[in-house]
Amino acid sequence: MARTRRAARGLARLFRTLDLWGAVVALVFFVLTLTPSLLPRTWFYQGIIGGWAAGIGYLVGLALRWVYRRYLHRLHPLANPDTWPPRVARWVARCVIAVGALWALVMVWWSHRWQVTLADLAEQTRPSYLDVVLVLPLAIASFTVYLLIIRFLVWAADTAQAIGPRRVRPRVRSVSAWVLVLLAWFWFVSNAVPGTIVGLGEKFFTEQNKDPDPAVTAPTAPERSGSPDSAVDFGGVGFYGSRFVAGGASASELTAATGKPAKEPIRVYAGLGNAADTAERADLLISELERTHAHDRKALLFLMTTGTGWVSDYATQSFELLYGGDTAIAAGQYSAMPSALHFLAGGDQVRAAGQELLGPLITWWNELPEDHRPKLYLYGESLGTTGVEAAFSGLRDVVNSVDGILLTGPPHFNPLRTQFVTRRDPGSTETAPVYADGLVVRFANDEEHVRQWATTRDPGWGPARMLYVQHTSDPVAWWSFDMILREPDWLSEPAPPGHEREMTWMPFVSFLQVSADLPVAAQAPIGYGHNYGDSVLAGFAAISDVDLTPARLTELENQLVSIRGDNPK
Repeated sequence: MARTRRAARGLARLFRTLDLWGAVVALVFFVLTLTPSLLPRTWFYQGIIGGWAAGIGYLVGLALRWVYRRYLHRLHPLANPDTWPPRVARWVARCVIAVGALWALVMVWWSHRWQVTLADLAEQTRPSYLDVVLVLPLAIASFTVYLLIIRFLVWAADTAQAIGPRRVRPRVRSVSAWVLVLLAWFWFVSNAVPGTIVGLGEKFFTEQNKDPDPAVTAPTAPERSGSPDSAVDFGGVGFYGSRFVAGGASASELTAATGKPAKEPIRVYAGLGNAADTAERADLLISELERTHAHDRKALLFLMTTGTGWVSDYATQSFELLYGGDTAIAAGQYSAMPSALHFLAGGDQVRAAGQELLGPLITWWNELPEDHRPKLYLYGESLGTTGVEAAFSGLRDVVNSVDGILLTGPPHFNPLRTQFVTRRDPGSTETAPVYADGLVVRFANDEEHVRQWATTRDPGWGPARMLYVQHTSDPVAWWSFDMILREPDWLSEPAPPGHEREMTWMPFVSFLQVSADLPVAAQAPIGYGHNYGDSVLAGFAAISDVDLTPARLTELENQLVSIRGDNPK
């Protein structure tokens, strides 16, 4: 109890010593974070970014105070608060704090209306007023953590200055101390913290992935890896690999759904437990493709798994349905960590996996007789798109290597995507870029856009087709460090028709807002955020050699629902 009281007194003392300039600007920054972004925010993420934005604002306020007192206070005697009577200074300070606090409360209440509007646009559940109430205490707690970190850095710099050599001038010693502390802090935040998180995460998720899903039984069909006919041990395919090889509709189920004869789909997979490294897993996949006579099928699909080894069931089932099971799908696992941890680690493992897994598979296909080989398509989702891109040196390599590529929810930092967007044709926008008249690469931002290309054979789209699908509300597609200080084109441009935008760019604040949208992006309803389930079937049709009418595409979508037992809409 006594310890709690001491902590409370310490926090009260911390807030009593706040600088007025810093507190006012901190309040402004907090209020700005309440404005809408790409997706509805929960009270938790709103409180976190509100507190950290207030912390940034506090430092900005201190900088403004320094500039004012050094250069501007001489403009008029009354412009210098140091000359005011103490009673007047206290009265002004209290008025500023009271007005600011009232304004913040009003804006917190008003932000509920903005979040309701966003929830309606994204067809999500509306936030309650309780969410609004919870924002303030969490924002204060988050701001307190920020202040404590700043106080710690100040203490570290003062300590470094105190133990520095006395022969050095005080100003030089002070600057040197701060440079040393900031460099140490930067290294800690950018290396030690992510490295520790990634290391612990790798151990935890590797253990989680070690065994197959206990709810799944090993496949018996020879067309599946992990079956008695396969060289791939079912016990080594991992948790998500077991779901992939044992899942999906059989030939009889496809026939029942479509009313047409179907083949037994081929699914091959190599997990972490099946080979020592990525190169060996690629060789294992090739041997499985040869064992199952995948080269005799009508279409092949090579895909990048997510960081955990998960394979999208929407994607695989859509592809098999489109070709009546006359397909072979290959996927290899390169890690057990979620994509978020790969992002923290820099994404190098994903890019390496794209080269080491997809590269040999593509080479194997290209060595097949050209007049007697299936069509080859690639698929990647989210960070998997980074791995797919890494398998190619550029667009010429894409055209010469595969028949089509479908990439959904690509991160903003993907190198090929960045190249296509920055070099887009004049007059096209970042949200709907046109590259080289759409001869090879095209972009879509919703299902209707994809359906249009799936049901209309455009002669201007060449035989090799690459399609990116990126929602205007997907923070994964638009998040970048550049937006900290520069307004991105996708925010300055008019929103595409049917994609109303409530967001306005603000330095620092917009970056924090989009960062807070990232953790909830995949929980958005299909067709919004980072959820692309409704675009995959049409996406495969758009890049494939299958001719579809709108009615036939709708029929396939209904058949997919009957096979899966759910509705992506």
